[in-house]
Amino acid sequence: MRHAAGEGAIVWGGGSGLTLLVEPSASLDARCHALHAALTAARPGRRVVVAAGTVRADFTEFAESYAEAAETLSLGREVHGDDFVAGYEGLGVYRLLGRLPAEELRRLTHEALAPLLAYDEAHDGRLVDTLSAYLLHDRNKVATAARLHVHYNTLRYRLRQIDRLTGGLDRHPLSRLQTELAVHARRLLAARARG
Repeated sequence: MRHAAGEGAIVWGGGSGLTLLVEPSASLDARCHALHAALTAARPGRRVVVAAGTVRADFTEFAESYAEAAETLSLGREVHGDDFVAGYEGLGVYRLLGRLPAEELRRLTHEALAPLLAYDEAHDGRLVDTLSAYLLHDRNKVATAARLHVHYNTLRYRLRQIDRLTGGLDRHPLSRLQTELAVHARRLLAARARG
């Protein structure tokens, strides 16, 4: 594992895993993947998560990089499950949403997803989770059904319900964008609540 972390890396462990301080490198992504592979090889059958913050040249900014890595870890679990490699730079829209106050995220979620949230609460449903998985899998119905462990026809039924309650996911580009951002905002709020 020390070889995968790189020459001169400082490694320390805690109850929840390892933390590494490494030299800035253009190949941080490759180093993270090598570390993931080394840890997976050392512990077969175990799930391994590697999350990285932004490379910082000034030691006074290490705390920011560590906070970014923690946020990447939390969000990564929400988006990718419990076996992945992710860097803060790759969080994309989550970096933008992460700068918004929680109240704004809740407002966005409520404005865009209110009919689905109300349906789920009234019927002990899974429409919001279904929409989230559907968007996460790039609208691939087969992959979404597999992720949700439901029959393909069950997924199709849920998607028809979502269209009926929202007026259609593809009705207007701005509404579609707001709905997708709301799904990501909800995921961010869930990750923050667990973190």
